[in-house]
Amino acid sequence: MPSLSSTYLLPAILLNPAFILHLINTFVSHLVPPPPTPSVSPHPFMESIGPVPGSKPYMDMHADDQLCWSYTAIMVFVQILAFGRVQDNRVRRKSAKAAKMEREKIRKEKLALLEEERKRKSNGHTGGLDGMCELLEEWDTNGHVPNGNGVANGKPKGLENGIAKEPETESEASLTETSEEEMFI
Repeated sequence: MPSLSSTYLLPAILLNPAFILHLINTFVSHLVPPPPTPSVSPHPFMESIGPVPGSKPYMDMHADDQLCWSYTAIMVFVQILAFGRVQDNRVRRKSAKAAKMEREKIRKEKLALLEEERKRKSNGHTGGLDGMCELLEEWDTNGHVPNGNGVANGKPKGLENGIAKEPETESEASLTETSEEEMFI
């Protein structure tokens, strides 16, 4: 729902020339009350919010042509100012909404670029020439080497699903490789 500052409804109601004239006449009739007159209204409450019974209109547009034209010119000028302000508020609100959508679009594009960069880094493609890409290409998704060179049963010794496995027994832990030179000593 549009705010009251960007809708024409409130200025149209409050700046209605007949409404303004009625307010002026009511205010003056309460300030300078006429001699008491008996009420003939079936709804006395309605008379209490309007002009006092028996009062003549302070500003009688039908009695004075010059007053009517002056009042009309003033009201048209005030309405133009009010409706111009409402239009400015609408334009500002629309441009703010467009700017917000543009900022949101840019933010989404940046997030997509960051996500793409993060995916590239998580796949091992860092963009550098450190040889890591070639090593990763040799391994398939299960950690097996496709050609099996130097690997028993498609897995390197001591690796379980790509995680180094600790020796299970003491005898496996005590076994170490020795070079031929150490064997002769």
